[in-house]
Amino acid sequence: MATQSLAADERRHVVPQLCAGLSYAILLGGLCTIAVAVYTILVSYSSLPWWDTWDYIAAIAQGQGPFSPSWLWRQHNEHRLVIQKLFFAIDLEMFHARQVFLLASIVVIQLLHLALWAWSMRALGGWRGNLWRSGVGLVAFCIFSPAPWLNYTMGFQVCYVLSPLFATLSFVGLLLYWTDSQRHPENPGSRKSLWLSVSILAALCATYSLANGNLLWPLLVAAAVFLRLRLSAVLSIAITGTVSTFLYFYRYVRPPYHADPIASLAAPARLMKYVAVYFGSSWVNGPIVIASVIGVTGLTVALAVLLRTPYYIRTSRAFALLLVLTIAFCAATAFVTAAGRLNFGVKEALENRYQTFALPFWCSLGLLLLGYIFSLAATQYRFLAAQIFLLAVLVRGAILADHPVGEARAHGFGLNLASMALRTGVYAPIVLEGVAEHRDKLLLGVNYLREHQLSLFSGWDSSFLGSPLDKVLPLASPDDCRGRLEFAPLKDSATPGWFVSGWAWDSKHHQPPREIVATSEGVITGLAAVGYRPLNSWASDPEIRNSYAGFAGYVLQPKPGTVVKIYAILHGSPLSACYFDTADEEHGTAK
Repeated sequence: MATQSLAADERRHVVPQLCAGLSYAILLGGLCTIAVAVYTILVSYSSLPWWDTWDYIAAIAQGQGPFSPSWLWRQHNEHRLVIQKLFFAIDLEMFHARQVFLLASIVVIQLLHLALWAWSMRALGGWRGNLWRSGVGLVAFCIFSPAPWLNYTMGFQVCYVLSPLFATLSFVGLLLYWTDSQRHPENPGSRKSLWLSVSILAALCATYSLANGNLLWPLLVAAAVFLRLRLSAVLSIAITGTVSTFLYFYRYVRPPYHADPIASLAAPARLMKYVAVYFGSSWVNGPIVIASVIGVTGLTVALAVLLRTPYYIRTSRAFALLLVLTIAFCAATAFVTAAGRLNFGVKEALENRYQTFALPFWCSLGLLLLGYIFSLAATQYRFLAAQIFLLAVLVRGAILADHPVGEARAHGFGLNLASMALRTGVYAPIVLEGVAEHRDKLLLGVNYLREHQLSLFSGWDSSFLGSPLDKVLPLASPDDCRGRLEFAPLKDSATPGWFVSGWAWDSKHHQPPREIVATSEGVITGLAAVGYRPLNSWASDPEIRNSYAGFAGYVLQPKPGTVVKIYAILHGSPLSACYFDTADEEHGTAK
């Protein structure tokens, strides 16, 4: 009997220790996810704008002021991206349109969003210790997941991270107003007015960060009514939301290539399948059938959660209500997206940028489950099991992270290759098809960027092309690098030249070189970007352990009989150029 009692005491002590250890492991997993997000930005970075951003640059090139109210208010697709355009204007005017400011802003905004959630767990939910650490780790994992990798390669996506931040802030402000009203019902107080103002202002910012911000107003009004807030508070939200929505849709033009949302309601099965895939794709990269099943399961659970809202109100569960509102916002976002893009097919729901809102949906469900299990009597074993499941999700995410990070690297390298093409003027038109939707806006924007030395024309290598190599960089010993070159003359390029590719290695610093340059008679006539996986392998060389040492680029057509020399730009301070291969049109490549 004494032995059994001793064993039970040991278990009672071991389980809390395990829960504490797992909570730190989950928190560490969230922090590692942040590191992966930053790493993704660094390895996929390109200063070249992509797709929608060329609409902005073309408008500026045509004389539109970047801070002019008319341009800031101008509709872009279905959005009025006032705040995002302000970020773009600052990047253009102060940071040479290199996207560094925008990508750094994305990370800062996400950190602020994480901090807001972490604070809300304590202030609204009273979470502490193991529960708080586990919750923060989960939120960090979902906010910084590399699944929406476009957020880490395109500065334009600042609008996608602003919207959920402002939505969370708006809900938190409303719930703080409610909790203060419960504690001090007889005193209106300036503090309560402050929380209400924060909620309304955040909703306005969300509205003019992304179109789905308009969904906050009906959610806030419904929440204010169910929470039985003062009539003045309900009217303040309702009137502000009505005016904002009217202004938003005043002279609004529906994008002609989008589906008519009203007509989409006539196809409810396809609409719901789109929404299910929207959420289910968080768990699988494909196929659509499995994503649909997972999505339907998640939406069913979410519906059950929404039905418990009256219970959360009666028991004053402010943090649970924050999670319910977040789930409703994400679900409404998915539904509106489906209604406007149903004509593109259900497969379009797999677009990685939608994970910016799908992941908070799952995160909120997970936090609700975690908090519920923790609140149960005899909770230790159940909470331990929940932590183990949560840690398994994080481990699976880490295993699968190579796919989105690889996609981001490939996208970034493609942009850098297009940048080399635009700078040298040697390229086939097909190279630019993946850079911008409209080629005329692209060329107009490129001329503007070149004239003002912005973006791809403002980097550390901006003066390379056409300059003598020995005037811009010191030469390193050929023993400091190695590599191999292949080239092919381009037949359909407006400017005669070669397409060059191969691999190169900075032996001195044990990593791929920073860039590749080609010279004809000592003058730099070609540029190549480094950072892809070439088909040919150098696995037999034990020194080269980085598979992204491939390069590709363009060289101006040399004069007949001219030898083209290829140099790797080595890391270090100062940078240096290391010769590793030679090419001429008659004899091909030769070391």
